[in-house]
Amino acid sequence: MRIREILCSSEEFSDTCEEFSGTCEEFSGTCEEFSGTCEEFSGTCEEFSGTCGGIFWYLRRVFWYLRRVFWYLRGVPRYQNRVARTQKTSHFIDFQTHFPFRHQKCYKNTFFILFFLPTILFAQQNLPLNREWGLGYEKEVNKIHPKMPKSLEDKITKSKDSTFVVDGKTYKVGFPRQKDTIEDLSNFKPYIVTPTFSKKDKSKGNYLYRKIKKESFMIVNDTADKFQLNVDPLLNVQLGKDFASKTGGKLYTNTRGFVVKGAIGKKVAFESSFYENQSTFPNYVDTAIAQSNKLFPQTANYNYAVVPGQGRSKPFRTKGYDYAMSSGYVSYTPFKMLNVQVGNGKHFVGDGYRSLLLSDNAFNYPFARITTTYKHIQYTNLYTSFMNLTDGGVKTPPHSERLFQKKVGSFQMLNFHLFDIVHIGLFQGMIWEAADSNNRQHVNFNTFDPIIGVNAANYGLHGTNNILYGATLKVKFTKSISVYGQYMLDDVASASNTDKRNNKTGYQIGIKYFDLFTIKNLHAQFEYNTVRPYAYAATNTEQSYTHYNQPLAHPLGANFYEMVGFINYKIKDFFIEYKAIYAVKGADSSGFNYGGNIFKADNVFASTQNPDNIYALQGVKTTLIIEDIHIGYLVNPNTNFNIVLGLTNRTQQTNNKTYNTQFIYVGIRTSLTNLYYDF
Repeated sequence: MRIREILCSSEEFSDTCEEFSGTCEEFSGTCEEFSGTCEEFSGTCEEFSGTCGGIFWYLRRVFWYLRRVFWYLRGVPRYQNRVARTQKTSHFIDFQTHFPFRHQKCYKNTFFILFFLPTILFAQQNLPLNREWGLGYEKEVNKIHPKMPKSLEDKITKSKDSTFVVDGKTYKVGFPRQKDTIEDLSNFKPYIVTPTFSKKDKSKGNYLYRKIKKESFMIVNDTADKFQLNVDPLLNVQLGKDFASKTGGKLYTNTRGFVVKGAIGKKVAFESSFYENQSTFPNYVDTAIAQSNKLFPQTANYNYAVVPGQGRSKPFRTKGYDYAMSSGYVSYTPFKMLNVQVGNGKHFVGDGYRSLLLSDNAFNYPFARITTTYKHIQYTNLYTSFMNLTDGGVKTPPHSERLFQKKVGSFQMLNFHLFDIVHIGLFQGMIWEAADSNNRQHVNFNTFDPIIGVNAANYGLHGTNNILYGATLKVKFTKSISVYGQYMLDDVASASNTDKRNNKTGYQIGIKYFDLFTIKNLHAQFEYNTVRPYAYAATNTEQSYTHYNQPLAHPLGANFYEMVGFINYKIKDFFIEYKAIYAVKGADSSGFNYGGNIFKADNVFASTQNPDNIYALQGVKTTLIIEDIHIGYLVNPNTNFNIVLGLTNRTQQTNNKTYNTQFIYVGIRTSLTNLYYDF
């Protein structure tokens, strides 16, 4: 897999200019693009004092480039025809492959001005968040690509995947280096990557087979590649049965939708998707949906019935749900270091299956994301508009849609690398004061302060706003093994405030092993998560670390520990996944607040409860055991269209009572998002 492609064309150099080696005499012959002959280069590259950095030479190259742009804008036919021909037959050029090492300094600067400058501004899009779909991508970015030893440059042999093998060691030294790309710098997801679009397969064959197996349903692109558009249907048709249910347990999901993604020119990319759903769920999911009601004070008896991660629903037939979900964004990349996105969607921070800082557990939300990258450093600003499913005291006219209470979120994350094997991230998240009874939001200039740590210093951890600190760490031990972790700090006791409720912390530690036992595409992952009581909660319940009546971090809320394990294997288009979860949570009992429900105020307790006696897993011990295994066949990788057969076994033990779910299912689906029913 190549993370970032640099597009160029061999036709731009005509017949005799297919190889860049030796001296500049190879640019002679028919290379009209270089203004006639190679006399402009004054012989060989060594004559530019070894660095090709002469000011006069640079000015001539820049003038040459601007003159070609001017010709194109003026409509000179010869140049426009060449540009169209170039873009139509573009391919990847690896810097170290096409240029001899003795001339790299000279050719590097020439290459950058002539070809890399126009293409570095290519638009960038987001990778889907689905974990299983992204395993192959994570395997690639987990690889360690050491720097090429200069003493071994003459022993290089090129391999098929644009890596180089030297004395049995593999190096990735493409231009630009993989470790310098946006995708490998950050664990702030969705990953931002160079757009890839389905191309029309011009080979002869069955049209229906190509559309189902290889291509997007609809492909639009002009001959100059200035506009790209792919349209695909989305579906999830699933039938199942809960054999542990006494009421029959016949379950189904019927999802239809579409996804549209495209790019305009070299700087703008976009995507939009829509899902329409009707579903029936196992009993434990029905219970969770019912509990999403009345989490905030209500002026009337409203029923919200929030489907986990997928929004509000309305009743469908006897015990079903009818709900819809849409998402989309526009991405703008004005220059290499900067990407700006606005849209409606989800985000995820971290390298694990769960996130204690910000996850894709809750419903979609409006956002603006600004990503800045410089060498081994990436800085992300995310501004969001969250929502509590309550009117907050605002009066709604009869027979009209309710106005829900909004609250602004701002997030900053700093990621950087050390020696390409240690990845460190610093995180700050802040939920600002929610709208008042007049539906006015208390937003000021500090809301948009882009510098991490400033707002925490201004407002403190005990203020009216809910502030969360965090850190992430990933260490690559080998090309196959990495260890990762997170630390979350919501509040901390101090010398002036020794209340144990303020020790709101959590941490995560995990390990990933790709190509387990050297078996290709056999991957394993193990993860441990724990969060102390009252984390994510606030004195004012409207300021809780939530959105759309669901947690923004872990679906279990707080006051728990959890162990998660995965084994994934893929051979050709067939795949299998086994997942196991063991969790223990301290649940609330009637009238008692033990810190597991993050929608409750962190300072309200029953009169018989001692707030000074606080410890992890306090409350009603609830044990959760979940196992899921499924096998499937990947039909079309463009939308992760697959056929799957699976079995889920869930056991919940509380107060000597046991609740079982044994759910077998078969489905045809396009899996681009994560749907969390493992709680």
